[in-house]
Amino acid sequence: MKTLYLLRHAKSSWKDDKLADEQRPLKKRGTVQAEALSNHLTSLLPAPQIVLCSPTVRTQQTLTYFQQAWALKASAVHCVDSLYLAERDTLFSLAQGLPDTQELALMVGHNPGLTDFARSLLCAESEELKTLKTCTFLQFDFEVDSWQQVTPHTGKLKLNVHPKSLGI
Repeated sequence: MKTLYLLRHAKSSWKDDKLADEQRPLKKRGTVQAEALSNHLTSLLPAPQIVLCSPTVRTQQTLTYFQQAWALKASAVHCVDSLYLAERDTLFSLAQGLPDTQELALMVGHNPGLTDFARSLLCAESEELKTLKTCTFLQFDFEVDSWQQVTPHTGKLKLNVHPKSLGI
């Protein structure tokens, strides 16, 4: 079995219009979201063995909270340029390229691609997914031996948590 966590970055700031999109940091609300969600989830779930993260400031800052709470080694985290605003097919390629020695992975990215990817993973009996709000965390389980077998409609949604579901 393989397990894939998906995490959309927390709320980012648009305050400085001189910053390139990739450089936008989290706003205060985003740091509160990321800290609360990471503390909640990391006490319930095992840490990923490998993390693929978009290179943007907001995704990196969001991941930092999870990295600290899970005590992830820096060597487990990989900054992947193609995750920035990645579309569904790119996300499938990244998931299918994960090493089969790793059973549990986390991908940190952006909408709309992350929502499209998550929706396409859903197997027939899974619940419907709406647009992933900022700092939404999903857990998908796959009854497969290889990441290459992660294809559309093969994922079972096990967890769907966002800050509002925790009262944040």
